[in-house]
Amino acid sequence: MEYNAGKGEVRYFKVIVVKIPSDEYGVIKGPEEEKCLAGILQSDHNSTRYEKMIQLLAAEMVQKEYQKEFRFVFSLENIKREFQKGKSVIEYSYMRNIEGELKMADTRVYPRAKNGEELEEFMVYVTTRK
Repeated sequence: MEYNAGKGEVRYFKVIVVKIPSDEYGVIKGPEEEKCLAGILQSDHNSTRYEKMIQLLAAEMVQKEYQKEFRFVFSLENIKREFQKGKSVIEYSYMRNIEGELKMADTRVYPRAKNGEELEEFMVYVTTRK
């Protein structure tokens, strides 16, 4: 899945959907190991699957200098707060392991809720440049 953004080819590295009420974290497109991990986390009742996935991704995939801010920006609490304030997209760029190499990842989070209703799910798009 690729598109031309005017500054070269951009590739969707990962696309996920997070359903807040049911605590579902679904990898629509992404690395096989992250799809498997999302499945394993379905039985972990110590924290939400989404929060657990963010913690694991930060520790395993994100370059150390970006880990703290990554966990904050993508925490469920922060995402809910930003969308409640009226933000239409949350964006963050960071270095992470992609296919065995450290690369810059550009991530955008979009709410999926009907006008005026409480946030029930959101989509996360992670892109990389060739």
